[in-house]
Amino acid sequence: MGLALCLLASTQAAAESQICAENLSGNRGGGAPELIALTQLDGRIAANQDSKQRQRLELQRHLLLEQLTGRVFAGDTTDLVPDASAATLSALRREAQLARRDPSGDTEALAVLKLNTAVLDAAFAHLLDTLWRQWSAFAPASAFERSFAEFRRRTAFDRAPFEQAVARIETLPASKRSPADAELAVAYATYKQRADAYNTMIGALEDFVIRAASGDPLLRWLGVGALVHAVNALPAIADLNAALFPSRRLSLGQVVGAGLVFFAILAVGLLVWPLLVKGVGRLLTHLKKSPAAAQRLTRLLRKAFDTPVRVFLFLVALGMAGRVLMFREPYIGLLTVLGILVVLVVVWAVLRLIDNAVMVYSEKLHEHYPNLRGELVNFLSNLARFAVIIVTALYMLHDLGYDITTLLASLGIGGLAIAFAAKETIANVFGCISIIVDDMFRQGDWIVTADADGTVIDVGLRSTKIRTFDNAVVFIPNGQLAEVAVRNWSRRKLGRRILFTVGVEYGSDMKMVRKTVDDIRAMLAEHPAIADRTTDASQFTKKQLTRIANAMDSAGVMRTLLVYLDTLGESSINIMVYCFSKSVDWEEWLKVKQDVIFRCCDIVEGNGLSIAFPSRTVYLRGDAGTTPAKD
Repeated sequence: MGLALCLLASTQAAAESQICAENLSGNRGGGAPELIALTQLDGRIAANQDSKQRQRLELQRHLLLEQLTGRVFAGDTTDLVPDASAATLSALRREAQLARRDPSGDTEALAVLKLNTAVLDAAFAHLLDTLWRQWSAFAPASAFERSFAEFRRRTAFDRAPFEQAVARIETLPASKRSPADAELAVAYATYKQRADAYNTMIGALEDFVIRAASGDPLLRWLGVGALVHAVNALPAIADLNAALFPSRRLSLGQVVGAGLVFFAILAVGLLVWPLLVKGVGRLLTHLKKSPAAAQRLTRLLRKAFDTPVRVFLFLVALGMAGRVLMFREPYIGLLTVLGILVVLVVVWAVLRLIDNAVMVYSEKLHEHYPNLRGELVNFLSNLARFAVIIVTALYMLHDLGYDITTLLASLGIGGLAIAFAAKETIANVFGCISIIVDDMFRQGDWIVTADADGTVIDVGLRSTKIRTFDNAVVFIPNGQLAEVAVRNWSRRKLGRRILFTVGVEYGSDMKMVRKTVDDIRAMLAEHPAIADRTTDASQFTKKQLTRIANAMDSAGVMRTLLVYLDTLGESSINIMVYCFSKSVDWEEWLKVKQDVIFRCCDIVEGNGLSIAFPSRTVYLRGDAGTTPAKD
């Protein structure tokens, strides 16, 4: 029967090392319902072809494994594994030795199966007890690995002889099968079911504890396990634990250890972070030999990472404290939530870094690149933020088990519907690009539209913000701005128009009027703040003259100077004064305009003329119609 591989040694250890992989079965009451359900679920998942049904079954399997893992790390395994005491093993070993005398071999195979089942139960129960103790003591991953390796060594058994025996029995007609054959077939089926269930659960336990133990070196270094055991060993604490936590899933020692770990990690982190920033600043000062650059970078680190680092330390402290508080429970859910929060904190820090980099280095960028457009920098930073958010969302979906390829394909299929629903948003984004490419206006420009008159604050992806002169903020969609007329007053590089009329009285000497016109023209030509054709505009037009279109416009440079007798008004002889101030600043322009008006008035008075004021002459006709009366 090929059962020579199953010969038993005289000692229990030797017997356990030769026979391995035993059943949950047979004459000893079968396995725990949860383990049997687990094996049945594995069979149903393997046989099911419906993807939705498989997902439902896999979810049930995951929940069942989580429940079993929770029982293991709560020390609640009394009814999980059938009893396999030393006395039971000794009795089964003697029964197997006696069965070897049976010439048919079936009796021996049945006895060995029972013994293997008992050895498997004993090894599994010992493994669960060892895992619970190691978990409670925050053992390293290597200790858990040794425990699993020892279990596999103790249960390394070749099933081939039994499979051959069962296969032979199944080929026999039912009428020729003896009761011993039927018992052997049932015993092996039950054994196989139990061994498969144990292996499935061990695989889940091994994956969980190795991963969790690999993340706990700090807790082992701090001696948290020893602290928890020391607190729980106190007689008064032991009595309180029995009264408060009868399920043994929590203890006062865990509460004390969790609190100390939380506050210790948080306090140390908050003390180390400022020192680390100072150290980086000093190192940069030493390397760059530029205190200003080092200060900027240090300020950037503080502005970008100060708050995220504090939140990150809080999450780390919370995770470590939760590890202590929930070490009798599989805290996979807690790890998942904390992992998501940590990713969000990192993304938050990156977004703050982008924002603060623009803020901290904006002045330096303006010094090195005076023609760099602020809205272009903002546009690129917005794109960077958008890219970071999209990549993070895809990463988190992938980490949660979603198929990113399928998601992207579905987005491609539904792209038309999405584009139609978001057409206004897309139009605003392209409007932003159009505003930047066409150079319609920049930050700080004074523009006038049908809806607003004020200074541009920012050109965003969706809208442009304008600060009106009554200190209100107007948000105008970029798509709308790209399609309407926009008057940009800030494009005047040189020359802001001054236009007014000087009126002199009728009856004035026309020679003096002519002289007044010439004197005003000469005054304006000599005025240091008034532009004329002799004013040098090369500093404004040098860059623009590389383009033919802008060369014709001279980049908003106006130097026209006109002074002429314009009209004979109702009550005055009007002299038109048309010129441009060199400064385009509003306050400077008002000062220049005021000075020009004062000078024109002085010229009029100096030539013996008078400024006219509105008046009307009425002639009254007498009764005879010959004598007019003047009023």
